[in-house]
Amino acid sequence: MESTELRRKLGKESTEESEMKRVIELMAKSLAEAIEKTRKPVDEWELVEKPFSVEVEEKRPEIEKLVLKPDKSTEIGKGLRGMETNTLLDVLFLNPEGKPLNGIPEGIQLIITGLPGSGKSILVEEVALNVSSNGKKVLFISSEDQWKTTTSRFDLQARMKNKCELLGLNWDNVSENLFVMDAATYPEFREWTKLVETYKYVVSREKIDLTVIDSLTLLEAYRGALKYRLAELMRFNQNHGVTALYVNQRSEERWDSYDIAGGIGLAHIADGTVIVDYGRVYYTDQMQELKAKRGDFVRIVRVLDCRLCGFKRERIRVTITDNGFLRIAENA
Repeated sequence: MESTELRRKLGKESTEESEMKRVIELMAKSLAEAIEKTRKPVDEWELVEKPFSVEVEEKRPEIEKLVLKPDKSTEIGKGLRGMETNTLLDVLFLNPEGKPLNGIPEGIQLIITGLPGSGKSILVEEVALNVSSNGKKVLFISSEDQWKTTTSRFDLQARMKNKCELLGLNWDNVSENLFVMDAATYPEFREWTKLVETYKYVVSREKIDLTVIDSLTLLEAYRGALKYRLAELMRFNQNHGVTALYVNQRSEERWDSYDIAGGIGLAHIADGTVIVDYGRVYYTDQMQELKAKRGDFVRIVRVLDCRLCGFKRERIRVTITDNGFLRIAENA
């Protein structure tokens, strides 16, 4: 009986081994066939040594429409125009003759960056008030402060109205031309699809001239998302002739630098970058431009780049006034 049982077990094991062997052989065969059918990777050196070849047809309309030629219409003759903001930004950008443009270039997609408390928000708030008071349509998107509350808090709307009075502007004119998206209050705007849908709807319906986003942290859903989302908004604005200011934060504590949140790639997407910053002076060029001593605490405004026009390259010393405005310092 024992020998019979042993033969039975051995036979079963032999059958299992045979089945396993068959499965392995089938897997190996399938893998070999897949490798054989897969195109071999191109040798990088081969690309360098031998030019690639493609078959070119005589007529390819779907390709030809992607290749542009200089426009012969009157559109090519349009010139550089400035949107007057009645702020210190108006003296930073230059026309082709090297004189102040008396505004920011129309249609520019401009990043305003700096350390917290440097004056970025109070600058763009004043821009929004002045531009809307002048009869242009402005869309203000707030992600860091509620537009209005039912409490005694001196909220953003109350502060804007107060600044309007201090500037001698007509609040009724501002109210007629200013539109607000309050992302600090409405969580729906934290969803990118809803934000873009609402943004495009308001811009198209109201024929918005200027948008202000304070700040870009609203668009940062995950690391690396910011530049892609910003690119989408900028392309839309460019196609609709919308000028835009994007408030951004410094990615490091080091002041007077290009270390913007979202990385240097973000600056390449935008048309220009303005630093609104503060810190202590330590370098010779800073001391000379700002008329300051080593170790002095200063606030500055500085244009880092602009692809649409010329600009003042030096640092300009500024101050925040007691009534909450960013102004060029008297000793600048």
